Amino acid sequence: MSYRFKNITIKKNSLYYLLLVIVAIIIPLTTYPLIYGVDTFQVMWMANALKEGALFSENTWLISPFSYFGYYPFSHRAIGVPMFLAFLMSLLEFLSFGVFGITEAVLMFNIILIIIIYKCSRNLGNKLFEEEWSRFVFVAAILLSPSIIQDFAMSVSTRIIITIVMLVLLNLNLKILQKGTKIQFKTTIFMILILLVGALAHRLWMNTVITIIFMIFTLLIRKYKKLYHLSVFLIIPLSIIVFFFGFEFFGLDLYGYSSDANFIDISIFLSLYYVYAVGLITIFFLFGVLITVYKLTFSFDNFNLFFKSKKKKIQPTNTRHELTDRFYYLLLFLIPLLFFVFTTFYAIVVFLPIIIIFSVQGLIYIKNYISSFSIKLELIFPILLLYSLMGYYLLRFEVYSKIVLWPVFLFLLVSLILFLSVFTVNSYNNLKFSRVSFDLHKLKKGVWIIALTISILASSVINVEVSRFDNINSPYPWENRYLTDEEIEIIEYLQKENIYGLIFVSDRYISQRIGGVGFLPTFSEPVEIGLPLFYDLITPNYIYENTKFSLDDLLRFTFFNFTQTDPINELINSIRELDVREGNDFDILLSYNVQYIITIKETFEPGGVNNWPLIISLYQSELYEPVFATHHLLIWKIY
Repeated sequence: MSYRFKNITIKKNSLYYLLLVIVAIIIPLTTYPLIYGVDTFQVMWMANALKEGALFSENTWLISPFSYFGYYPFSHRAIGVPMFLAFLMSLLEFLSFGVFGITEAVLMFNIILIIIIYKCSRNLGNKLFEEEWSRFVFVAAILLSPSIIQDFAMSVSTRIIITIVMLVLLNLNLKILQKGTKIQFKTTIFMILILLVGALAHRLWMNTVITIIFMIFTLLIRKYKKLYHLSVFLIIPLSIIVFFFGFEFFGLDLYGYSSDANFIDISIFLSLYYVYAVGLITIFFLFGVLITVYKLTFSFDNFNLFFKSKKKKIQPTNTRHELTDRFYYLLLFLIPLLFFVFTTFYAIVVFLPIIIIFSVQGLIYIKNYISSFSIKLELIFPILLLYSLMGYYLLRFEVYSKIVLWPVFLFLLVSLILFLSVFTVNSYNNLKFSRVSFDLHKLKKGVWIIALTISILASSVINVEVSRFDNINSPYPWENRYLTDEEIEIIEYLQKENIYGLIFVSDRYISQRIGGVGFLPTFSEPVEIGLPLFYDLITPNYIYENTKFSLDDLLRFTFFNFTQTDPINELINSIRELDVREGNDFDILLSYNVQYIITIKETFEPGGVNNWPLIISLYQSELYEPVFATHHLLIWKIY
């Protein structure tokens, strides 16, 4: 069914997808104008610097062609995302006559990401799944994954571009497999451009090259049926082997596990972690993998994977080969996934599409299995899933009761009403409801998909709220991961001052936030982005003289190694030990060009940074008084 509005034709299925995108866009809108993150503010500082001309200035960290891709020392981040953000900032400022600023640019960046992710995941879903409901679930699972929401809910992420690159490359490679060994020139050029986008976004782009390697391997092996069967059979044992190699290489020290940890405990931890971070759909992942392996290994003649029908359909030979090649190609990713699985966060960034593909495959098989002996259970199954979800959160009520309050509940309720409304609309032009809209058979299908979608949305939104709760609700600015009102006050004060020197901040998070949003010359710790070169703390010649090419650093996604101790670290350690009451120490502080110092009030932070000789001397000196104060922070002017 489709609806015609003037010259535009809208299919009813498209209304569901449109609503899905709208719900996703509402998520950052509920957070606006709060900007969340840690690396976010580093990217924002780079965007401001590029906006101010760092691309062509003498004071720049872009001192080597490799600096543009984040490979050279003190250029840890590639410039792709900062440049795009700088463009959005300039565009919005121009269009709004200076009303819109960096906050609105971040929101626009997030909305663009949502639209791109939707388009890429829908294209890939159309290639992988036959039924529309499974395509919809795939798109919803990608777009509403907790890790994706974290990156587009008023944050500036460079890693999310790698997930998008994976989605596009998987789609392109499946298209090549579908057409056989003939690779069109324009497809090759497009692949190179997509890899270039990844290289300009994040150094993890090198992992995405594996999509092309596996595609070539699949093309080579497709003609040898016996070798094909044997290679599929070996994927599981090879994956288990690399799983243990990955444990030895990466370990789980951060999570309290050692190399002699119990295998069952580690597996349970990893399973819970990935379900929590990737989304509710991940509980079907193992089913999808095992069934795919079984079908490809022991049921070679049955090429119609997972899509059962009452009548067997004989498919053309070409179509059968395309189906087997498609799932064989995807199954190969299980090997690197299990090797990198212990990197958790970065494994999810790269392999999120693969995890969700097999999760949806597992869901398809379970649904088909249930419907084969009881159609009524098709309706009960998602309802049970909802009850299980509610039970999970009720068990942890002490944690979630502070978070799952009216705002989250209202958002989920409105989303549910919107999905139900779209389903029951019979005529798009006049929003007509009729008996046809409430057909029992149609309602069963609708309830199934809507219940599953709301389950995915609810678990993801609540998990994101939980992960952010402790970092946005502290009364102390240094414990939060967003730009607080006190930091906004400091930015507004300093932007009115004539700043010729540097601003030393006693807390690194406060330094990153006010430096990134206000584009102020703050520093607090050694930073790998271009700040030291931009503010003349290090000269380019010093970098050239102490940098060497090293293939040993390839596993750290770089090719160059800085051979000296970070001079910024020595500088900061020296500043902390200075006593402004001493003439020599004061002269040294002036030689470092420190014009302002921002500290935490002693009444709120009696130890820690306030034990530094520098901070103690400021409090005890008769020559210095804070020139500006907020509830928790003080600004001291040195000259």
